[in-house]
Amino acid sequence: MATATRNGKKQRPVFAKSYWPVSVAVFEHKNEDGRLNHSVRLSRTFRRNEESDWETTEYLSVNDLLPAAKLLAEAYDVIQDRLQKAYADRGDFGSAGQAHDENPF
Repeated sequence: MATATRNGKKQRPVFAKSYWPVSVAVFEHKNEDGRLNHSVRLSRTFRRNEESDWETTEYLSVNDLLPAAKLLAEAYDVIQDRLQKAYADRGDFGSAGQAHDENPF
């Protein structure tokens, strides 16, 4: 799976998984104020014929939809866990997981 580049350096995903031939990768970036942003790459690997090289595409077939949905759900869970930890580390959330200034009800 290809890696993203940032400032000319290859960036490794914080999460990557595949249900052949569909793969997902989650990349993490910090914006100017230090908050986390995430981007997700979903791709499918294929060969045009037995002699061709392996290629990737963002286009999915009907058979790819269920594996893609499961991979995206896992990517979502990973991102939410990472955000929750980042917020907790910064003290943005109380012990119940609610923001300090939000009413839990």
